[in-house]
Amino acid sequence: MTDKLAISVFGLLFEHSPDAAFIARRDTELIVSANVGTATLLMRDIDSLVGTSLVELSYEPGRDLIAAGHYEDVGLRRGDGYPLYVELQVAHVDSPEYGPLAAYFARDTSERRLLERELLAKHTALFTAYADLERAHTELAAAQRALEGRTREVALLAFRAATGELVADIAHHLNNPVGALASTVRRLTQLVPDTPELQRLVARSGQLVQRIEQKVFAIMQATKGGEIQSTFVENLKEMP
Repeated sequence: MTDKLAISVFGLLFEHSPDAAFIARRDTELIVSANVGTATLLMRDIDSLVGTSLVELSYEPGRDLIAAGHYEDVGLRRGDGYPLYVELQVAHVDSPEYGPLAAYFARDTSERRLLERELLAKHTALFTAYADLERAHTELAAAQRALEGRTREVALLAFRAATGELVADIAHHLNNPVGALASTVRRLTQLVPDTPELQRLVARSGQLVQRIEQKVFAIMQATKGGEIQSTFVENLKEMP
């Protein structure tokens, strides 16, 4: 009966197709015929398949496989209990002799599904690696900015130290001649004749020398600790 039914539904294609083909009743959902391809695909013999319900065969019991149409990634249960994924084509056939039937063609897509999962896993790993690379790049950029800031600070400190040493050296060399000049002016104040104009010029010179002495002393005090204060630099600008 099953061979006759299969031939009436599939014709010779049922016997010679490399794909799995089987027939089930639409009202009872029981398999009534299957070809060798189905037995090979599901790792079961044909006799054990006949009379098996689609619910028992399906690895997804809640999925409706009776409606006509094309189904992707249908999980079927192999004879050893493991899942098998197929692409399933379902067609309805109404036979006066056998009643409402559903004809099935199944093509194994397990390997493709495995490759797709591997590809997805690699894509996920690549995306994660890219995210890690982006994070590392961001951290590196932040570290570089921090390093550049510290480099500028070190350069500024070095510049200030060098400037302080230079100013201190200049102040040291100015100290002795300025002191001698101040001493000379004080002596002139004592020896200058009683001439108002001359006395005024000497007094003015004394004031200027005193201001220079104060500036030199202030610079020397500021540079004793290896630093030069900006206030003293500003004071230098006021010197005549």
